[in-house]
Amino acid sequence: MRDLDGIELFIFDLDGTIASLQINWEEVREKIRKVLKTNQSLIPLIPSIEQLAIDSTMKKRIYQTIDSEEMKTVKKLKSDKTAVRLFKRLKELDYNLALVTLQGRKPAIEALRRLGIYEYFDLVVSRDEKKDREDQIGAALEKMNVQPFQAVVVADKVKDMQVAKKMGCKSIAISDKLEIDADFKLSNIKEILKILGGD
Repeated sequence: MRDLDGIELFIFDLDGTIASLQINWEEVREKIRKVLKTNQSLIPLIPSIEQLAIDSTMKKRIYQTIDSEEMKTVKKLKSDKTAVRLFKRLKELDYNLALVTLQGRKPAIEALRRLGIYEYFDLVVSRDEKKDREDQIGAALEKMNVQPFQAVVVADKVKDMQVAKKMGCKSIAISDKLEIDADFKLSNIKEILKILGGD
């Protein structure tokens, strides 16, 4: 499609975009509050951890707790034939694929494997490498040697679309929220096949 002319790299978010990780984040926050000995809301979670964890040992313990909760959920994921067809088609069309996620690296890779799509991704940037979405997208662009205008960010959050626009990337929102401003708005990633002229 004309709007994707010149695109070389698809940058996907994981949770809420490729899959829905049914994590009870309030329970996770409560566990972290006990470690940090705080009553703070821990919203947003990662910046709060970075600010409040007093040393690297405590930080490591907290992120291991989050990894463990994410892995419990990830192990419930199953392969989706239509999703597999999408990522296979993207590779057939010679697009590079990157995942940027605020999940840990191990849970993220395990999620891609269980969904049957890990083999199609050229790069995974997790919170273990970068803890900010703009930094994650920047790392993906740099490592894949792609200019922002040659990339499209596929995600479900308002902030992700704002970051994509700020950085000069195209954007595909997997959302029906009125407040999301993106180049494309789709109800799920499978509709990307239609944009590409597939089935």
